[in-house]
Amino acid sequence: MSDTVLKKLFQVFVNKLEFDATDYLSSGEEQDLSNFQKEQIEKATSILKENIVGEIKSFGGTLKGNEEKFKELEKKANEELENEEYDDIKKELKNYIKRLKELIEKTCVAIIPVKEMPLVDVLFRTVPRIVFDKKVELLDNAIAFYGEVKCQISRPIIFGKMKNEKPLYAPIMGELDLGGYKLDDSIKSPPSQVYSYISTIINSLDSTVTKNHLAKYHEGYQRHGDPICDYLMKDNELMNAMERVTSGIESTRLTSDIAVYSIAVPQNAVKTTLILVCDEGKDPNKYSRCFESVLKFSAECCNVPSQQVQAPTQEVTQQPGTVRTSGGQELKTWTAEELAEEAQKRMTAQSDIPAWTEEDLSKFVAERGTSLPEGMEVWTEEELQELARKRQGGLDIPEWKEDESLKECVKCGYSLRPGWNRCPVCETPVGAKHEPEPPEEPAPEPSEEPAPEPSEEPAPEPSEETKEQPIEEKKEDLEEDLGEQ
Repeated sequence: MSDTVLKKLFQVFVNKLEFDATDYLSSGEEQDLSNFQKEQIEKATSILKENIVGEIKSFGGTLKGNEEKFKELEKKANEELENEEYDDIKKELKNYIKRLKELIEKTCVAIIPVKEMPLVDVLFRTVPRIVFDKKVELLDNAIAFYGEVKCQISRPIIFGKMKNEKPLYAPIMGELDLGGYKLDDSIKSPPSQVYSYISTIINSLDSTVTKNHLAKYHEGYQRHGDPICDYLMKDNELMNAMERVTSGIESTRLTSDIAVYSIAVPQNAVKTTLILVCDEGKDPNKYSRCFESVLKFSAECCNVPSQQVQAPTQEVTQQPGTVRTSGGQELKTWTAEELAEEAQKRMTAQSDIPAWTEEDLSKFVAERGTSLPEGMEVWTEEELQELARKRQGGLDIPEWKEDESLKECVKCGYSLRPGWNRCPVCETPVGAKHEPEPPEEPAPEPSEEPAPEPSEEPAPEPSEETKEQPIEEKKEDLEEDLGEQ
């Protein structure tokens, strides 16, 4: 079975288990925090000592007093493991159940009241995760600072990194992907203090849907166009602080090329904006680094351009017998009887309009003669014939005349320009005399009858008298014959 299939199978098991760390949180006053929890809260609050006013409220995950609840979870997990679909991964799933105890003990939250800050309260929490990549592993280095500011932005804004690209802010174009989670309206606590709600928001940062918003704004909109994001990205100090935060790409937790680790979510019910930043670094500076980014981010959210809200329009009572248009104009409505009455009135008012009979119209036509409207152009027959000739392709092209100043080649007839010594076509010298070419004799047509075969008998040899007769005598004999003729 491939690694991708095993990861999906692992996620199916986790979703069916429905583990919620909120069920195991207890106040630090009721239960002693673990050493890990105390250490984390101490590091987070030490950077805020000068601004802390009031008592810090701390919460930590613990199994003390929650043993029965965890046993029920283990029973549900073992029953689910009996399904054959988990056979290839059953060993790691059992290891996951054991690691849940460690995850609970490494979960803690601190509510820190502060002064002279955009945030009313600064909240800190650890973000332990159990991940699966061929084997189950617990990651406990991630932390988050968050809180609410008393201003409301128009839409959720995320911040993240892409490989080989500069970090950027991007708007959520639609609803935030919370996996169906809905904040309970009956809870009177501020949204930032609802642990399950914050956990859902943190998990949504790894959602493919959320990452696609970042990629879409980067590629489809060239990182420009949203007023809030444009304003935030012009702040160099804010961008430098946000860029120093360690994301899931640098921590190697994510294998994708996109990591979203900060978000601002408007809370319409209480008219505030929740600001959150996660840091997955392992160095001690991550606490001050993460807090600095959330502090500057929250301060700038109070200064971003606000979306203009249309003032409510006053309702105007509509008069009876009228229709109101979309622009607010009232138009009178007419019944059939009223329309007939108005038509009769207009006919009566127009009784003085002159009318023509058929004879009057015929008389007007005869007087005009041609019955053509005034100003209409009329063609003669010759003009029509000339127009027809041109439409049929007849063109008035002047006849070509030979240029008498140019000589012709005596052989090919090509026109020769002054100064030429030879014809450029046939290379005949200029001024040569024309010599007619002898007519070509037609080749004899082959006879259809076969040529006679040579006789095998030898030709008769001349007689001795003929052989011995001299040439002079033959000439005299020939002249005598001609004289007799």
